[in-house]
Amino acid sequence: MTANARIHTLDQLLDTLDQVVAASGRGDRSQKSAAGFWTELLSTPDHPLATQLPDEPLADWNSRGLLGSLAGARALDIGCGGGRNSRWLAEQGATVEGIDLAEPLLDSVRAAMPEAVTLTALDVLRDPLPAGQFDFVYDSGCFHHIAPHRRITYLERVLPLVRPGGRFGIVTFAAERMATPDDEEIVLTGDTAGGMAFSLDDLATIFAPLETVELRAVRSGVEGAFGPDFLNAGLFAVH
Repeated sequence: MTANARIHTLDQLLDTLDQVVAASGRGDRSQKSAAGFWTELLSTPDHPLATQLPDEPLADWNSRGLLGSLAGARALDIGCGGGRNSRWLAEQGATVEGIDLAEPLLDSVRAAMPEAVTLTALDVLRDPLPAGQFDFVYDSGCFHHIAPHRRITYLERVLPLVRPGGRFGIVTFAAERMATPDDEEIVLTGDTAGGMAFSLDDLATIFAPLETVELRAVRSGVEGAFGPDFLNAGLFAVH
C-alpha cells in the first residue's frame, strides 16, 4: 500500500498482513521470494524431506481404497517439492499436476519424472492455478507454512479444485506433538515460527465444508513410506 492509504477492502487488508509476515525475521515462505530457501532445504541430502518415499497416509489411503481408483484419475500435488508424491501418484496410474514455489528444484527433477507428471512453479495463493477440477487434491506440508490470514485465500482457491465425488488429502505439523504459536501472535508479529501445527480437531474445523473421511496421526516406521511422528493427516470428500 502507498503511504497514508486507507484500508477499505479485504484484499488491502490481506496484502498489508502479507507485508507484516514478509518483514519478519523468517520472511514469507509462502511467496515466490522463498524459492531459494525451499530449493536449498529440499536439496540437502541428509534432510528428512530429501526422501523419495511417498507419504505414509497417502499409500495407506490408497491401499484401503479410500482414494477411489487412481488409474486414469487427475491429481493435483500442492507443494510437491522434489516430486516424490507426484511420482508415486503417477505410478498408480494418475495424471499429476505438481505445483511448488521452488522453481530451481522443479527444474532439477523434471527430467526424471514420469510422463504423466507436469511440474509447474507457482504460488498457490496468488498465481493462476491449473485449470479444471481434480479427482484428488493433495497437500503435503504446504498448508502449515501459510500465515493465518491467508488460510481464507487458500480455502477459496483450493477447495473448488476438487470435483464432486473427489478427495482432498492433507498432511501438516501435529499440534499434539509439537509447540506452535497461536494465530493472534503470528498475525501481530508476522513470525510463522517455521510452520504452524494443527490438531486433528483444527483440521476438522478448518475443512468443515468437506466431509471427513479420516483424521489421524501419521504412522512412523512403515516400510516403504515416509512417516515422521510429528505429522497429522486428514482425508476429506466432496459431494
